[in-house]
Amino acid sequence: MTTAAENEEKIRLRKGPSLVVWELLTRTLRNPEARKEVSPGNYELLFRLDEAERLALHYLAGAIQRAVPEALTPVESDLIAEGKRWLMFRHK
Repeated sequence: MTTAAENEEKIRLRKGPSLVVWELLTRTLRNPEARKEVSPGNYELLFRLDEAERLALHYLAGAIQRAVPEALTPVESDLIAEGKRWLMFRHK
């Protein structure tokens, strides 16, 4: 069994890129025209990015790779499934 500390990572991202990513995600998630339900509970999202938003996402990906080095290696599907289950449990 893993402890909470073993399942947590801190991601460091400058304030500017953080705000750009936050605004992009909230704008996309709140816009019903940007979401398409492909099956119950599963959505396709349409992202329209400007260059700053693309760079901010690139910075976020780099921060994740630095915080979670295994992100650079092929991730086993059961680990992704476990992450999705945790998110769904957390959401309720």
